Amino acid sequence: MPLKNKIMQQILNTRQLRQAVSRGQHEFKVMLNGGIYSRKTIRLLADGRFRILNHIDETVQKLSGRQLHTKSIIGQAMKQGALIVSP
Repeated sequence: MPLKNKIMQQILNTRQLRQAVSRGQHEFKVMLNGGIYSRKTIRLLADGRFRILNHIDETVQKLSGRQLHTKSIIGQAMKQGALIVSP
């Protein structure tokens, strides 16, 4: 059976991240130097914050959109076009 063609989508800002998560897309990658990546599972909480599972060490963060830019590498990754979601 042939592999389905999956297109990787860049997430460039908090609005796009919120839209992707609202559509049921929860698996993200932060692309790092050398072609490696940091895998994240991101969901929305009832209070509007993001729940982020960092797969490398199984830690969980609960952050507002603003905190993504100050308490996580996700804000910087969005600015650099390095936050990727696979549809």
